[in-house]
Amino acid sequence: MKPITIIVAIAQNNAIGCENKLLWHIPADLKRFKSITIGHIIVMGMSTYESLPRKPLIGRTNIVMTRKNIELEGCKVANSVEQAITMFSSDKENFIIGGAQIYEAFLPYANKLLLTIVHRDFAADTFFPKIDFTEWKEVEREDFFDTGDLGFDYSYITYIRKI
Repeated sequence: MKPITIIVAIAQNNAIGCENKLLWHIPADLKRFKSITIGHIIVMGMSTYESLPRKPLIGRTNIVMTRKNIELEGCKVANSVEQAITMFSSDKENFIIGGAQIYEAFLPYANKLLLTIVHRDFAADTFFPKIDFTEWKEVEREDFFDTGDLGFDYSYITYIRKI
């Protein structure tokens, strides 16, 4: 089985975005995302790709999921989950980076979740799919408490799928 990891920052109400933008700015989380995904395959939907300030994300193999028959400079394009999985590495983690439809499509295939949980509810138009935590085991957790600059606490939590 190819290692498939979902990496996402979600609010406690499962919110992940609004109008194709992130709901918060956590510089440490962005640095963590980069350090974890660098050198790996990342998969995103077309809306996520279009929201990136720099395309493609440097130092990673970018796979963009779309129903369109297009070419994107510096990216691979996949039209289905199955097609994307054929492009995955067998010996390194393959990261699913969003958006909501892509997360939902890959959640049944994922064997690891790297969650940044923002301990606050946010108004949003995009949400992460409901996670059945009976299928997952928490293996690592790091909590960060607001020092006044963010307005909320957050946690990094790693889950692996129970076999």
